[in-house]
This record gives sequence, C-alpha cells and structure tokens, in this order.
Amino acid sequence: MHARLTSVSRFGFLISLLVAMTLSGSALAAPAGPDVTVFSLPNITNYGSANGIRGYSVGTTSCNIGDAPLNWCNQSGGCGLGTTSADHPVIAQNMYRLKNGRFDQIGAGWLKHGFTSLNQSSSGCGSGTCSQPALGGRQLGVGCTDPYSSGLNGSWPLGRKSEVNATTGVFPYPFTQGGAQSVAWNQRVAVKESDMDSALNPGARFFVEGHYVAPDDAQTGNGLNNASYREVTVSAGSFGLNLQGTTVREKAAIEVWPTIDNTVELINVDVPSVPPQRFHVARKVTEVTPGQLWHYEYAIHNMNSDRGADQLSIVFAGNTIFSGVGFKDIDAHSNEPYDTTDWTSATSADTVQWTTPPFPSAPNNANALRWATMYNFWFDANRPPSEITTHNLRLFKAGSPASMAFLENLSFVFANGFEGASGD
Repeated sequence: MHARLTSVSRFGFLISLLVAMTLSGSALAAPAGPDVTVFSLPNITNYGSANGIRGYSVGTTSCNIGDAPLNWCNQSGGCGLGTTSADHPVIAQNMYRLKNGRFDQIGAGWLKHGFTSLNQSSSGCGSGTCSQPALGGRQLGVGCTDPYSSGLNGSWPLGRKSEVNATTGVFPYPFTQGGAQSVAWNQRVAVKESDMDSALNPGARFFVEGHYVAPDDAQTGNGLNNASYREVTVSAGSFGLNLQGTTVREKAAIEVWPTIDNTVELINVDVPSVPPQRFHVARKVTEVTPGQLWHYEYAIHNMNSDRGADQLSIVFAGNTIFSGVGFKDIDAHSNEPYDTTDWTSATSADTVQWTTPPFPSAPNNANALRWATMYNFWFDANRPPSEITTHNLRLFKAGSPASMAFLENLSFVFANGFEGASGD
C-alpha cells in the first residue's frame, strides 16, 4: 500500500496528498504551542583538517515564534510539571553545494544539546520583545531569542543524530558518549576539502544550515519550519567559510535551489502521521538532445521523518533507454552506527530504481535516508518527464503507508479507468 501525492506541477502532473483532514490542517496552519525556529546563523568556526577533511561548526540563534514557552531543561533535571532533563532542543548543522546543476549535501555534523536559554529580545523575532518565561533559562519564552555561538555548537562531546526521533522530538538523555574525538572534524560538520576547492569546483555556491528539534515543538506539529540556511563563500588555502547575505529563516537549504534556477521543481512529500513527517523533493530536467535525450537530477531531503526512506523508483510509460545512472549520499561519521554503503541502482524496461543495501549485522542501521540528510539521484533517459507515470519513495521503518507515490501523471495512471496496469 502507498499514499499518493497530487496537485499541478510545472510539467502538468497532478500532485496531491490524500491523507486525513486533520493532518492536512496541521500542515497548512501550525497549531498553537511552542514553535522554535532558527533566527540567524551568525558565525562559523573552522577547526582545521585531517586527511583532507575539514571540520566546522555553525552558530545558531533560536527564536520562539509560538504562543507558549519552549522547554529548555538541562542536565540538573526537569523544568516544570511532567518534564525531564530530555525536554530540550538539539541543534543540527549541515553544509551544501550547488555545482553544475546539482544541489548536494557535502557536510553533516552531530548534535549540540541545549542546556540553558538566555531569553533575549531581538527585532524580527515575534513582536521584538521577549516575554520572560516563568522558569527563566529552563524555557525559551514567547518572542525570545537565544544565541549558541559556533564555538559552543562545536564543543565536544556532541550527541548522535541516530538517537533522536525527529518526528516526535524524543531522545534519551544523557546522550550516549563514545563519539570519536581523535581529529578536528570528528562529530563536527565534516567536509572534504576537495568538495570546496575552487580549482575543482569552479562556479560552485555553498550554503550552511541550522536545524533545531525539540520535543514540545515537534509534538504540537511545529517541526516543519525548524531549519534555516545562509550562503557562504570558501577562502582559498584556509578553507575558511565566509557568511554572505542574511539568514533565510524557516527554510531548509534545499529550498534555495529553485530560487536560483527556475527550471527546478520543488515539492513536499508528507507522510501521513501525527506529528507530520516531511521529505523535500527537488527535480531538474534538462533536454540534452532535442526530442531524444533528457538528463534528470533529483535531490531528496528528509526534513524530520523518523521512518526514513530506503528506495526510490521512477516509472516511465513504456520501454525506456536509461544511461548514466548515479547516486550520492553523505556519510555518517565519528562512530555513528549507520552503514555508509552507497545505494545500488537497477533498471528494467520502464523503471530506474535505487535501493539501500541490506546491512545484515544491524538491519536497523542500514544506509537509509535519515532526518536532516539529503541524497542525490540522477540518470539520462530517451523519454521526457511528461512520460513518467509515477515516482515512488519507499519508507524504511515499518508502518502505513509503506511508500509514498508522488509526481504521478494521472493521464497514464488512469488511462484504463484503473490505477496502473495491475492495480494496487
């Protein structure tokens, strides 16, 4: 069984998500409650390199745009009735690159666990006046900001993403120690210098991203606006990252791509659940040889889905010649338990497909597309996008639906009055 996404896209597809009305409402209008966002990305620390990999951390300032204080409990205990020391935000940081028509993730770090809030007033956060919360630094008040410098966000030990359910915001605390600390980039945003070297990446543009996850924010349905991004440039030699422009608030980094390239489509693929789970899917199609060959680029970003994804299938209407099939991920590091084996690809008469390889020693740690992570898929085909019948994203963890269909061309799907040749 799969869920289907439908609405009108640039290529005339119908895309809509047929889910319960309660979920649709929560996706369109955030419910009341605490709502933490990334207000600004003000600074970056460069920790140096080892083995051609450089470590960074990104400063993040949070803002509570909701109508209730956000829990910010610390290791000393809870921060009010029914709370524990695990009721606080965690902060993820990532780095991305736009190069030659491909938007990919080139860096990912572990998580900073929040431990106290300063509750400051900042113009642009709510009314600009912080409503001091009853519990002081153990909450982030309504309209209040809290700065975590890049040095603070990069200080060891950091926490594993693998311990966090980004859909519910739930994680164990204290978090598990044991992350590698032998080189400068361990646990931090680890980026290959070759992915930034101007000689190897002429014309490339780079972006950093901050992303908060908090239990009370997530469980009130406010977990879809928790990422913000900012462009950076890379200094030759030192590989220092220089902040450019201003922080683009409440947008994941993938959302910059269609603002730069108007041929890029971007849609949300929302898994029907409470709280809601979201994947961002971006697609760029280039007609290489008029009427004969098209190049397809896909980037899929897991915003907050704990179920993750382990397979992507793209089905055309009829026999198709595929070539140049490719895949790129971002590896877990520093003793995260996840496998780093690339997804395998396969083609049939009408389908191109990528699948997570099994990881027999620890099946739950296979290289699925996890939260705050983006993977890339590309291929050439002798058919245009108007002849794609459907895309299908299979979800990694068990549940219903088992997969999400999106960008379906219903002129093919319902050609015989039935959904597909063999039905569902």
